Amino acid sequence: MNIGEQILFLRKNRGITQEQLAQKLGITNQAVSKWESGQCMPDIQLLPEIAEYFKVSVDELMGRTSVKNDDDILIILKNKIKYAESGTEMAQIMKVAKALHAIVCVMESQKDDSVFPKFEMDETIEHAIDSEWGFSSITQPDIIATMKRGSVFFSDDHKLYDESSIKKISKIMKSLSDKLVLSVLFAIYDLTSANDDSYASLKQICDMTDLSLDIVEPIAEEALSKFCIESKDKSYRIKGEYMNIPPILSILYPAIDIF
Repeated sequence: MNIGEQILFLRKNRGITQEQLAQKLGITNQAVSKWESGQCMPDIQLLPEIAEYFKVSVDELMGRTSVKNDDDILIILKNKIKYAESGTEMAQIMKVAKALHAIVCVMESQKDDSVFPKFEMDETIEHAIDSEWGFSSITQPDIIATMKRGSVFFSDDHKLYDESSIKKISKIMKSLSDKLVLSVLFAIYDLTSANDDSYASLKQICDMTDLSLDIVEPIAEEALSKFCIESKDKSYRIKGEYMNIPPILSILYPAIDIF
């Protein structure tokens, strides 16, 4: 990778425009454009400033430093997230997850025997990070990578489809097969998932679902009793072991609609 391509990658990864980078460095937009298109190179005196702005070494900026092993990649990712601007750590984690899904999709699309149209790496990663896809899923022998807008699911579990798993999934899906039950479940999830101590009241659930109390109350108390915790004042939250069900169902819906 030449330095222009590296600057382009770092700039897009940071989510800034050529104009914003130019303003930060005190140069013209045209200069940044020429670097990224390979028409010219940055002045050598600017390299430390560019590297400092992107929080990389000059060797990394020039593409000369390579990652030695998988552990180094994990350390780099950990440090990038750990030292992110306060309040953006979770956003950085989601950014990485979305980018990884895009990379898997691009790699699959570029195989000679691929049934997918060929995707371009930079454009695909950008679309994935911005959650611009409706639904995408790649199944390979070593990994399953699925994404629905901002939700990402990875698995390397080769027993994902064994008989025991299918029976468990079937049992859960049967319990949640009613549209009204699902509406209440998703409402409880949306109202409580951001805070481990929060509970959703019956009124809040009714307001979110546009369902009457006569419908919501028996669903929360009976149909979802296995999946939810009920407080003394008849407020509800999903049990910890079942908190993954709503996002997984949300990912699966587009695939289910195909059939």
